[in-house]
Amino acid sequence: MRAILCLVLLIGLMQPAWAVKQVNWQDLIDPVAADFDDPFAALGLAELRSLGTVLRLRKLLADPGLENNSRADAADRLDREEAKLAASGVDTDGLLSRRQEIGRKRAEAVMAGNPDLDGRRISIAGYVIPVLGAENASSTGYLVPERGMCSHTPAPDPNQMIRYTLATDWTADSLYEPVELVGTLSIRPTRQEITLIDGQVEMIAVFDMQVTAVVPRAQKEPGTAERSFLHFKPPQTR
Repeated sequence: MRAILCLVLLIGLMQPAWAVKQVNWQDLIDPVAADFDDPFAALGLAELRSLGTVLRLRKLLADPGLENNSRADAADRLDREEAKLAASGVDTDGLLSRRQEIGRKRAEAVMAGNPDLDGRRISIAGYVIPVLGAENASSTGYLVPERGMCSHTPAPDPNQMIRYTLATDWTADSLYEPVELVGTLSIRPTRQEITLIDGQVEMIAVFDMQVTAVVPRAQKEPGTAERSFLHFKPPQTR
């Protein structure tokens, strides 16, 4: 009897393969790829600017054709910037020696999707950017975490953007309409150039989603600019 009760309890706790998992945008990030020591993350904007200035001045001083007056000015400014960073406890040489390594790891991290969600049925909330096709229909598009991304503000990281295909007759009423999408998520990176309010934008998405249901979320009445999303260029997905 005890064995039977344990089996019933285990079955009750098991999640069916077809069950929908509710996720947030942070869940899409590959935790392994994102887990690395990034010494630049602890720096403030002023310190990052000083590091950039030091790098630029060092390259300038390495130019044998630099005039003496300009060289003296550059060397004087370099000394001041390096002293300022040292006073803040910044290891200038150590950080600059790792900039290519950290840049590579950051690039790998933003292009990595969480493998645990590959092929899973999920639901996720965000804002849609419809893609208008040849028939002026919008059965495909992009879901982004925040309103205005890719037009009024920069595009999100690739693993924070989902390219979707609708298997429903739902259509968006406006650009950046808030919705919750339900469907099967896959890790399938794509690139596509589209036309938005501010001109041509390259959309790089790590995820593809076959959407079976769309749940509208409450929103304020969109402005004129948000209603007037433009036709997209012919798809250049690759």
